[in-house]
Amino acid sequence: MSFKNSKFYNSVSKVEEFMFNDIEKTTTLVNDPQVGAPNLLLALGLCCYTEYWGRLLIGIATGNGSRCFNAFFDRLGHLYVKVRNGKNEIYRSVRCGLAHSYLIEESSVIDMKSGLPCGVEYDDQTAHYAFHVRTYFEHFKNAVNDYIQGLENATENLFLMEQALKNKPELV
Repeated sequence: MSFKNSKFYNSVSKVEEFMFNDIEKTTTLVNDPQVGAPNLLLALGLCCYTEYWGRLLIGIATGNGSRCFNAFFDRLGHLYVKVRNGKNEIYRSVRCGLAHSYLIEESSVIDMKSGLPCGVEYDDQTAHYAFHVRTYFEHFKNAVNDYIQGLENATENLFLMEQALKNKPELV
């Protein structure tokens, strides 16, 4: 069976569209001097979205959040693998920090910089994180598009994606 014939094709396509549009619309607020972009919420959303796509990638519907997050985080590029391997607490410090403490669990800055080599940086000497929302989003979009293309050309495991979505609500 091909991805386009999968019962989850429409839902996954809509999730992708929703996530991309959600982040793109919200990042435009950076140009509004009265509002500004909600950097923390954008970073949190991107981290949660990263975990979601990791679930599809490795076929886990619930639980194992760090494993799912890390699996897709590594798909963002070799520099993400490098920062995660150098500082294995990315999931706890960044994703969980944003979700549960409303901040990255160590000294940090969340900014809207784009075009950088990596969207998450960690300086061992200062124990400081930098989360660059637009850069992370650029790499995230590429990784999602590559994953979906892999589902379409059968280089990604369709069965694992279906296992992760089995008995889950669909986006309609």
